[in-house]
Amino acid sequence: MKKILFLCIFLAGISLKLKAQNISGRVVEKETLEPLIGVSVIVENSKAGTTTDLNGEYSISAKEGDVLVFSYLGMETREITVKQEKTINVMLSNNDQALDEIVVVGYGIMKRRDLTGAISSVQGESIARTTSSNALIGLAGKLPGVQIIQNSGKPGGDVTIRVRGIGTINNSDPLFVVDGIPLNSGIWYLNPDNIQSIDVLKDASATAIYGARGANGVIMVTTKSGIKGESKISINYSYGLQQINKVYKTLNAAQYAALHNDMRSAAGVSLNPDFADPQSLGEGTDWLGTLFDVAPMQKISALISGGDKTVYSVSLGYYQQDGIIKNTGYNKVNLQSNLKSVFSPKFTITSNTVLSGEKNRMHDAYTLIANAMRLLPSVPVYDEEGNLTGPTGNAELNGNAINPVGIITTQKNTTETFRGLANLTGEYAITSYLQFKTTAGVEAGYNMTDTFYPKFKWGAYQQDKTIQSGSSAYEVLVLWDNTLTFNQSFKNHHVTAFAGSSFQNYRRHTLSAQGSDRSSDQTTELDNALEAEKVGGNQAEWAIMSYLGRINYHYADRYFLTASLRVDGSSRFGPNNRYAWFPSFSGAWVASSESFMSGIDYISFLKLRAGYGQTGNQNISDYIFADKLEVEGQYNFGSSRGFASIPAGIIYPNKLANTNVKWESVEQYNIGFDISFLKNRISLSADFYLKNTNDMLTKVPVPQTSGYSLSSGDWPAINIGKVENKGMEFTLNTLNFNTKDFKWETGFNISFNRNKVKYLVGQEILSGISLIREGVPIHSFYGYVVDHIYQNMDDVFTGPAMENRAASPESHNSYVNTSPGDMAFKKLTEGDVITDKDRTIIGNPQPDFITGLNNTLSYKNVELSFFIQAVYGNDVWNAVRIDHEGMSSTYNQLTSTLGRWNGEGSSYTMPRAVYADPNVNNRASTRWVEDGSFIRFKNITAGYHLPSEWIKMIGVEDVKIYSNIDNLLTLTNYSGIDPEVGINGLDNVIYPTSRTVLFGVNIVF
Repeated sequence: MKKILFLCIFLAGISLKLKAQNISGRVVEKETLEPLIGVSVIVENSKAGTTTDLNGEYSISAKEGDVLVFSYLGMETREITVKQEKTINVMLSNNDQALDEIVVVGYGIMKRRDLTGAISSVQGESIARTTSSNALIGLAGKLPGVQIIQNSGKPGGDVTIRVRGIGTINNSDPLFVVDGIPLNSGIWYLNPDNIQSIDVLKDASATAIYGARGANGVIMVTTKSGIKGESKISINYSYGLQQINKVYKTLNAAQYAALHNDMRSAAGVSLNPDFADPQSLGEGTDWLGTLFDVAPMQKISALISGGDKTVYSVSLGYYQQDGIIKNTGYNKVNLQSNLKSVFSPKFTITSNTVLSGEKNRMHDAYTLIANAMRLLPSVPVYDEEGNLTGPTGNAELNGNAINPVGIITTQKNTTETFRGLANLTGEYAITSYLQFKTTAGVEAGYNMTDTFYPKFKWGAYQQDKTIQSGSSAYEVLVLWDNTLTFNQSFKNHHVTAFAGSSFQNYRRHTLSAQGSDRSSDQTTELDNALEAEKVGGNQAEWAIMSYLGRINYHYADRYFLTASLRVDGSSRFGPNNRYAWFPSFSGAWVASSESFMSGIDYISFLKLRAGYGQTGNQNISDYIFADKLEVEGQYNFGSSRGFASIPAGIIYPNKLANTNVKWESVEQYNIGFDISFLKNRISLSADFYLKNTNDMLTKVPVPQTSGYSLSSGDWPAINIGKVENKGMEFTLNTLNFNTKDFKWETGFNISFNRNKVKYLVGQEILSGISLIREGVPIHSFYGYVVDHIYQNMDDVFTGPAMENRAASPESHNSYVNTSPGDMAFKKLTEGDVITDKDRTIIGNPQPDFITGLNNTLSYKNVELSFFIQAVYGNDVWNAVRIDHEGMSSTYNQLTSTLGRWNGEGSSYTMPRAVYADPNVNNRASTRWVEDGSFIRFKNITAGYHLPSEWIKMIGVEDVKIYSNIDNLLTLTNYSGIDPEVGINGLDNVIYPTSRTVLFGVNIVF
């Protein structure tokens, strides 16, 4: 009996010992410690299996003695035997195959191998290489089909992003989604060091899941999460210097005086007596030189992560950047926290929080630089008593620009901005194949501006009153998403499907005030103003309610199908068109898995893709479907015959409603392929697309008899426009060398896009020189075509007449008539005289292609990477030259005017200098259109990891010393300071970009 009892106890112990338990942990890449998403985790010789989530974490049921197999295409496979531990963390190393990364898609994640749509990705290590505070600036040229343009070089400056071209004349900005939360703004407030990856959804089969907000592409941003285990601390500090890349070359005092004399002599007007002897004036004042300086910058970030049941990642960052324009600068503080708590194998809560504050000390770059270039070099910065000065006397002789040194030393213009983003997500596994997820999120922002302009007198220019203004704005976006996901395999069939709902509501409130004059300029609060001049305020609100679903099916890892549908209802549209449906369909075939490919050893992988989908654009103004009532009016009731009148405020209709206004809809077709060679050492992806924007919103004029405003800004918007974008995208990645000590990888991408307005109700929209017309690209340049420069009188009276040509050579007056040295423009229509009808399309700001080349090399502990960006085929409208090569007004001019025409044969490109420009040489023409193509050495980074034997004795895991250079060199034929001038190609003075050299150290404890 005792033996039987002992045997029972022994067998019971064995059964308890072998009882399955929950094993959890995290899988990371060994080289970078970045979490790996979608790693397959299975129990060997069983059907039990799972994959790692967005944070690289997994949970699986296994018993002691079981073997867990961790596999991930492009990385080594590891097998680990389960013992008594409940947590197993794994590091996987790269093998010779290309990494088949996991990408973030709308409301989920997928292996890149399984994708049926067009998605481009970049990882956090590449993002963090930028010296800028804005992560997006470092992405320019790295993503095919994504055009990223730095709007200016000012500290804290933002960028413009266009995904697969410009689809509308309205807001073409893509949608940003951070950790699953669709935002109402960009991601300027994120710390680049805290971003794990950025995935750009480009075609409609990928973006349709975001429906009415997906027409312009979707940028998915994933921030870094904690690593399960002991706490780790990482500190990154860097310091750098910035210097202007290029500065305009203007005339010195002697050179300008000579030009001014020529200019006024040619017009037959009196000369400036101060310029009687130009050479005696010497160099004079270098006004541009007074603005710029070498500027320091520094940034520091600290991150701590770890945990067990609750895994945490908390980071704090500080960024400080002085501007290369004196007395400008930018400061940003960023706090981020990502937490994940596993309450049970079935229930998990995740929270992500970002808090950011920035202060921007800025002056308008146009005001500063334009005035510095207009001021004559004969004018000093200070007078003999040390007071700020400026032009005096006759403005025709001495100019009337404002002293920019006075602006940057006495005026104040600051903006403080605070931004918060938080979400809380709960996930519950109802069964092994059915999961419920709910997410509540909020994005809140507050900003305030303060400007202070004290009264002054600088030369003849003066401001008699001190003026101060302030404004503030508060905005909040709330979100609530609920989804139910089904994920199950049936032999060779696998189905992942989800359905859910999404609700967003946005509100914005603004206030502003302005006051002038005060008892003393030492009092700098708005309360101290003696006269209240303006007060304003406004608010706006929109909401969107959505229902969505998607199904992914694949058979035997060879045939893939994806279908999605989203129904959106937005308050921004009229009651007759408030809801819309956005479907998408796509498929893929992994041909390399077919038996007929088994003998082709040099092809490692081949996949063909095709898709179609529809998306919408709700990025329009609020309430455009309703009548606009104007309240800023007054009417005096009463009589003019001695009776007192009674003033009364009035409200009147000012803008005609259009209750049928609806979404701008985009339909897109996409085909593509992915192919890899030589065990995935060479991989190529290609996409070909057609993207049509239908029902584009365009403002149309109303008749005067309607009683509504005739201002174009108040015209009603109707859905009548159509725009087409079509293009090709290619990405090539190669693993050139991969030995024990040396590794070299290369990435290359190139994108082609052609844009055309297909329909605009037969009308056209001309704003300055930017034209929107059927049959041509959006924002094409419009003007005259330069033919040549007249060299003699016979030339002037040969061919079509300019508007101011004299009736005959005998009646010619060079002071007021077209003369030798003036420009001849081409006659493009019938008739004998040049007219407005001879204007035509003279340029296209959109490039033929954009491209980028990245190389990453490592030898033992040394790392080196360099990135080259190129843009080709775009035109730039150089408006700076109009003022400073026009030679017709009292502005300083560029040194290029030294080659001006001063006699027959002296110049065939630069006309004569003549005051008031009687021939209108400075009209909008091809004279001011330049090739904006460029090749830029965007970033070079070098790093060295201290040997582990040097640092382990002090308890440090890793120390990396590095240097970073941004904008080292730009090769271009563009004559301005930077060919990257903005999405519309207009260079009308921007804050210059800088070359930045930075040194830093990264320490991991």
